[in-house]
Amino acid sequence: MQKYNIVIPVVYKDYLFLNKSIKYICKYLNPVKIYIITDEKMYRFLPNFIRNHPQCEILCEDAIIKDMTFITIQQILKQQGRTHTKVGWYFQQFLKIGFSCSQFCTTDYYLSWDADTIPLRKIDLFDKDGHPYFTMKSEYHKPYFDTMERILSMGKTNPSSYIAEHMMFNKKIVCELISKIMESDVKGDTWFEKILNSLVPEEISPFSFSEFETYGTYCYTFHPQLYKERHLFGFRKAGLIQGRFVSDRILANLAEDVDVASFEIYDCPPFPWGIICHYYEKFIHYKELFLRKMRKE
Repeated sequence: MQKYNIVIPVVYKDYLFLNKSIKYICKYLNPVKIYIITDEKMYRFLPNFIRNHPQCEILCEDAIIKDMTFITIQQILKQQGRTHTKVGWYFQQFLKIGFSCSQFCTTDYYLSWDADTIPLRKIDLFDKDGHPYFTMKSEYHKPYFDTMERILSMGKTNPSSYIAEHMMFNKKIVCELISKIMESDVKGDTWFEKILNSLVPEEISPFSFSEFETYGTYCYTFHPQLYKERHLFGFRKAGLIQGRFVSDRILANLAEDVDVASFEIYDCPPFPWGIICHYYEKFIHYKELFLRKMRKE
C-alpha cells in the first residue's frame, strides 16, 4: 500500500470547519500525516482539536518554499498592476506545487485536499496495482491553458478536466515539472515568478493558472501510464443544506449517494439555517479583518 501525506493550505475562514473535515479525513482516508499550511501569526486561532491532533502538523506558509512568501507574490502581482485580492488564490496553488521540493515532503506521493471538503465514505486513492487516481471533471477555462502554453509549450490534451477537490501528487514528477518551467524563456528568476509573468491580462481573466490542470496535463503528456482516471460522485454545493452546521446524520444520509461533499462558507441554505449561516459568515469575515488590522499595528 502506498504511503502518503495530506497537504491542506488553509485560511482563517476555514479554521473552525477543520474540526469536521479532519475527523472525516481520518475516518475515510489513510494518510501518514496531515500538514495544515497556514499563516504562522494565526496558529493560535486554530481549534484545539487540530493543534493537539496526533496526525496534524501545522506549517508556516512562508517557510515552505525558499524565497516565496505571501508578500513576495503580492509584490509581483502589484508590479503587474493586478488585483491584490487574488494573491491568496495563487499563493495556495504554489504551496501545493512547491511542497514537493520542501523538507516536509517525505513520501513519494502527497495528497492535496480542500479545507472545505469532506470525504463521506472510504475512497481508494490508488488502484490494486499501485497506480494513483486522477478524479476527472468537465470544467474548461481557456486562460489556464494559455498560461500553460507559455510556460510549458503545452495546450489542452485531455477532453476532461483535472480540477477536483483533491489531487494526488507524485513528488518526483512535480519536481520535474518545476524544472521544466525553469527551462522556459519566460522572464523570472523562480518558477513561481515565471508562472505569474505568463498570466493572461487580468481584464481577460483574473484567474489564469491552475496547478491541477497543469500537473494533470503534464502527466498525461510525459507519464501517460502512471495515473488512472476515474469519476467520483461529488456535491459541490452541499452547503446549501445546512451550511457548515451540517449534522453527522445528514452527512451519513448523503454518503449513500455521494463520495465527497464541499461546504463553501458563502452557500446560503433555506430558512432558518440561511439566517444562521449569514451571520456566521459575517462574523468570520469581520473577525478576519480585525485580526489582519491587529497584525499590522
